[in-house]
Amino acid sequence: MIEIRSKDNARFKLWLSLQRTAQGRDPDQVLVEGLRFCQDVLISGLLPDQIILSETACRQPAIQALADSLPERTERFLISDDLMRRLSQTRQPQGVMLVVPAPPMSAAQVVPDRQGLYLIADQVQDPGNLGSMIRTADAFGFSALLLTVGTVSPLNDKVLRASMGSVFHIPLYRFADLDAVSQWLQCARIPILAADLAGESSLAGSWQAPAALLIGNEARGLSEQARRLADRLIHVPMPGRAESLNAAAAAAILCYELMRRRDRARPQQEDQT
Repeated sequence: MIEIRSKDNARFKLWLSLQRTAQGRDPDQVLVEGLRFCQDVLISGLLPDQIILSETACRQPAIQALADSLPERTERFLISDDLMRRLSQTRQPQGVMLVVPAPPMSAAQVVPDRQGLYLIADQVQDPGNLGSMIRTADAFGFSALLLTVGTVSPLNDKVLRASMGSVFHIPLYRFADLDAVSQWLQCARIPILAADLAGESSLAGSWQAPAALLIGNEARGLSEQARRLADRLIHVPMPGRAESLNAAAAAAILCYELMRRRDRARPQQEDQT
């Protein structure tokens, strides 16, 4: 195990840069923090490049067991508790981090699933919202989450934690803009359903899978481009006094409705085959 004691160490500076890079563009590697999150990464089948342990964490059986379970190719680093606090994004770090390869986010060689469900995040900027949306899409069996430029990086630390590991379970594809998303979906004739207060009730209509649900920016809502490209506008009926739902809540309800309609239609499709 390699020991690092100085904040001026080149490797430590590289880890710090990974934290900063994840706030902007998508990095090549991701720094994952915390015992539970690290365990989830391993369950997902990812092979970490490095493990970083604090001096205190090394004396904890659960963390030591995780370190012992890693393949020999994984580099092992020991840093002081002070350096771990400098590196951590949490107030009370558990003292264990993994450096893992970032998931590929290009759809260039991917063909859309003709019976799939997709969630589109168009310029969603709140990390908590995006993380929750990724977790929702994973929970309801969506084929992928599609992101336009202007959406916060899904590898942002706050997004990673809000997704509860789902960022490593479901494919994430980055697109230049909604036109590129629309063209990709048209390869499989998948319609776009955009969430908008002016749309029809999500309880009405005959729409079902395949479909792509589009969620717009939290403050501005749907862009004109989104309205132009959407095949249908839908909204969550709200008989109460609240004017609207936040992006993640609306996405969760509508994703569930899409999953329900997809699963309800499957027996009918099987009977016809």
